[in-house]
Amino acid sequence: MYQFHFFICSKRCSHPLFYLLIISSEINCFSGTVEAMTSKFLVVLKPEIVAHRVLTQVALSELRKNGIEIEEMRQMRIDGTLAKSLYKQHEGKFFYDRLVRHISSGDVIAMRVNGNARKCIGSSRLWPRMEPPVQPIRQKFALSDVRNVAHASDEDVAQKELELFRLL
Repeated sequence: MYQFHFFICSKRCSHPLFYLLIISSEINCFSGTVEAMTSKFLVVLKPEIVAHRVLTQVALSELRKNGIEIEEMRQMRIDGTLAKSLYKQHEGKFFYDRLVRHISSGDVIAMRVNGNARKCIGSSRLWPRMEPPVQPIRQKFALSDVRNVAHASDEDVAQKELELFRLL
């Protein structure tokens, strides 16, 4: 993943050319930069947001607005076995049972997306709060660190999580 910036050639040029400069591997979907769309990730909108159609629409719009391409989407119910597999890396932690119980408490929307949606969704840690113009989806709608409205896969487990949900 790369962050790209386009620069217009100075007045000395006979015509405006666009130059592509690779700045870093850090991507910020709130800065208006263009994201290299090469990776597939799993995004799951959790039960508390799926239960409210308007909030679901807002979350989906936020993803699209920030350059995330939704390739496949499915509304489904996650059973305990799938939830435990999804959160296996948190097994043994004090919040593990709450995560499993919460994500299997109602319908979710599972999506295969093109582009890393983690920055748009935000951290599971809700504090300190960001100012409204740059608030990620979790900070806008989350009820707590566990009831945080969305799951987005990390790069190292994205392929495995997509296979779990049969979204390949």
